[in-house]
Amino acid sequence: MVGSEGTLGFISNVTYNTVPEVPHKASAFVLFPSINSACDAVKALKASKAASAVELCDYSSLRLAKQEFVSLVAELGQADEGAAGLLIEVKGATKAELQECINTAQQAMQEAAGVQFGGKRVNPLSIESYPFRHDPKETKIFWDFRKGLIPIIGGSRSVGTSMMIEDVVCPVENLAGMTADLVQLFKDCGYTDASAVGHALEGNLHLVFAQGFRTPEEVATFGRLLKGMAEIVVHKYDGSLKGEHGTGRNMAPFVEVEWGARATAIMRRIKQVFDPHNLLNPGVIINNDPNAHMMFLKPSPPAASLIDNCMECGYCEAYCPSRDVTITPRQRIQTYREISRLRALPQRTQDQQKRLSIMEETWQYDGDSTCAADGMCATRCPVNINTGEFTKQLRTLAVDGQDPAAGAASAASSSSWGSKLAMFGANHFKAINNGVPFLLNTVDVFHGILGPRPLEVVSSTLNKWTNRIVPVWNPYIPKGGHTVKPGLHPTVPASLPTQPARATQSGIPRQVVFLPTCVNRMMGAARGDNRYKGSTLEVFGRLAGKAGYQVIVPEDVSGLCCGMMFDSRGGKKAAGLKSSELITALSQASQMGKLPIVIDNSPCLAQLKAAGLNQDEMRFSLYEPVSFTTLFLAPALEFERIKGRHVALHVPCTSKQVPGLSEKFVELAEKCAESATPTGIPCCGMAGDRGLRFPELTASACQHIDLPANVTDGYSTSRTCEIGVSNAANRYFRSILFLVDEATKPKAGVVEAAGELPQQEVGQDGSRPSLTNVHEMSGGQKPANKQT
Repeated sequence: MVGSEGTLGFISNVTYNTVPEVPHKASAFVLFPSINSACDAVKALKASKAASAVELCDYSSLRLAKQEFVSLVAELGQADEGAAGLLIEVKGATKAELQECINTAQQAMQEAAGVQFGGKRVNPLSIESYPFRHDPKETKIFWDFRKGLIPIIGGSRSVGTSMMIEDVVCPVENLAGMTADLVQLFKDCGYTDASAVGHALEGNLHLVFAQGFRTPEEVATFGRLLKGMAEIVVHKYDGSLKGEHGTGRNMAPFVEVEWGARATAIMRRIKQVFDPHNLLNPGVIINNDPNAHMMFLKPSPPAASLIDNCMECGYCEAYCPSRDVTITPRQRIQTYREISRLRALPQRTQDQQKRLSIMEETWQYDGDSTCAADGMCATRCPVNINTGEFTKQLRTLAVDGQDPAAGAASAASSSSWGSKLAMFGANHFKAINNGVPFLLNTVDVFHGILGPRPLEVVSSTLNKWTNRIVPVWNPYIPKGGHTVKPGLHPTVPASLPTQPARATQSGIPRQVVFLPTCVNRMMGAARGDNRYKGSTLEVFGRLAGKAGYQVIVPEDVSGLCCGMMFDSRGGKKAAGLKSSELITALSQASQMGKLPIVIDNSPCLAQLKAAGLNQDEMRFSLYEPVSFTTLFLAPALEFERIKGRHVALHVPCTSKQVPGLSEKFVELAEKCAESATPTGIPCCGMAGDRGLRFPELTASACQHIDLPANVTDGYSTSRTCEIGVSNAANRYFRSILFLVDEATKPKAGVVEAAGELPQQEVGQDGSRPSLTNVHEMSGGQKPANKQT
C-alpha cells in the first residue's frame, strides 16, 4: 500500500510516532560561487553528520530574496550568476552540544575539496563571513525565505500560466551534476523563471516553473522538458523521478523508463488484482498512454486580477466554512475560471452553452450564497488571495447591474435597483436601527408564549418561500436592544467625576470614545441569558469607571454604521457612505484621534480599517474590546477568578487575522475564569445574518465544536458570531466584556486618583507607545510625572 498513491486502495487512519524536539538550534545561510561548490559542501556536511537540515537554493531563487534577508548574507546582493546558497540548521540537546555541531559543520566545509565561500568567483570569503545565528528572529528570516520560495515564484508567474513543481532525487554525490544539467535543460527549453531548491542532504531537488498550456507549441515544449528530465535524472545520474511527492500523471509515462519493463509489468499485474475495473486513481503510476503527460491539460485562463495567481494548492480549504456544504475557495476560483473561459469564447457549441448555463445557475448558491466572505482563506493562502473579497466584488457587480451574471443576482434580477435599495437603506438607517429592536422584541414575546418549535417551523417555511431572505429563527436570537444616547455617559463607580476629566501632562483627558455598533444597539440579551446584564455600552461603562475613565458616545449614534451589512451584500456605495459618516463622527468625538476609540464588535473595526482610514491619528486610536481592555483597563483592575466558572472562547475571524490577538483573548479570559477553552473552529460561518438565512452554512462550520462538559458559557467580541456559536454549542455566548466585569474590581486608589492618572500619549505620527507604563500604580500611589 505504501507508495501506491491510491491506485490500490486508501489509508483511512494514520498514527504517527513523533520525535523529540531539541531545545537548542542555530542556522546559517552560506553562499557559494557555484552549484558545484555548494554540492561539494553538502557531501562534506552529510559525512560529518553535524547538520540536521541542509536546503539548497540556486541562483534564480536567490534573486527573489528580500532586503531583510540580503542584509544577513554576505555578498548576496552582488552574487555572480550561477551562485548558490545552502541554508544549514544544526541542533543540540545542550548549548555545548550545539556549539560542537557548529564547529564540526564549519570544519567539514572548510576541509572539503573544491569548496569556496562567497557569491563571487574571485576573492572568495572565509567561512566566518557566514556565522551560525542563534537569534530566532534572524533564523526565522532564513526559514521564511526558504518556505516562501514556492509561493513567491507562483505569485510572480505570468497570468494564464500554471505553477508546476517536479520532484526528483539522486545520490548526494551526483546532486551537483544533476542540478546543473537540469538548470541548463530549462534554459534550452526557453524557461526563464525556473528555480531549483531542495533538501540537499537527501539529494532531493524541487524544480519550480511556470507552464502555459495555451498553444500547441507550449504543450510540445512541456513534453520535451519532461522527457529530457527523465533522461537526465534516471539514465545519467542514477536517480528517481520522484523523491517525496506523488508520481502523478506527469511522470506516469516514464515509470517504465525508471523501473524497466519487467518491474513495470509486475506493477500492472498487482494493479489488476487489486483493482480489476481500474476505478482507483486511474492513470496514476500505471498508464498505457506514452503521451499521458500531454493530455487533458487544464489551462489557467485569466478571470480576475484578484484570483489569477491562484496555484490550486488547496491550503485555503481547511479554513473555509462552506467546505462541507458546497465548495471551497480553490474550487470557487477554478469554477469561475471555467465560467470566464466559456463566456469569452467567440462562439459556443450547444454543449458549451449548456455547460455555461448550468455552471452560472449553480454558482448562485454554491459559489456566492454560501461564501461567508470572512477572509480566513487568505490567512492560509501562500499568495494571499482573499476569495471572500473576490466574492464581494462579484456581488457588487451584480448589485450595480454592471455584470448581470455575476454574484448573487441572475440575469433576470440584476439591475441598478440593488444599488438604489442599498443607498435607500443607508440614507434611512435610523429607521432600521429603531425598527429591528421592535421586531426582535415582538418575536421574543411569541417565543415566550409559544415556545421555540413553532417559531422554528414558521421561519424555516418563510425562509424557503422568500428565497432565503427571511432568517431562520433559533432560541439564541436575542431580544431587541435599548436606545443609546450620545455624549458623555455616567460610569461606575459613581464617585468618578461626571465633568470632563482634567488634562494631564500630555494634555489628554482620561476619556475613551465607545461605539456601540448597530448590531449591539439593535440586539440585546437572548431569552434565558441571565449573565447578559445590560448592553455592551453599560458593561463597558462599568469597566471604564473601575479604571478611572469616562466614556463618550459619538453624536447621532443611532444613524451610524460601519457599512459591513451593505458591503457584504455588494452595496459598495452604501457601505462607503456609512463608513465615511462613521469616521467623521469618531474623529469629532475623539478630537482627531487624541482619545482612544473602542469598537464593541470586532468585525466592525476590521470593516472600518478596510474602508481606507487615511488619518494616522485615527488609525492608531482604534481598538476592539480585548486589546483595549488588556492595554488600558487591565493594569488598573484587580482580577479574581470566578470559582467554578469554566468558559469557552470564540475568537472572530477578523481578530484571528490580527497577530497575537487570539492569545490575548485566552490570557484575558484565564484571568477571569478557572479555565478557558477555544471553540477550535476557524470560522463559525455566520457572516452577519448569512448564517441565519443559510443555517446549513453555520451548522457545517460549527460541526466540530466539542467543548468540555464543565463549560458553562462562552465569550466572544462579535454579536452575530455569538448567536451562531450559541446555537451550535447549546450554551450562551456573549461579549467578553461581561466576563471581565464580573471578575474585576478597581485597584485601590484608582478612582480617587483618576484626575491625575496619565492618558496614553500620542506621538507626532499618531502612534501610541506600549502601555506597560500606564496605570502602573499600587495601593493608590500616583505614577511618576515622567513616563519612562
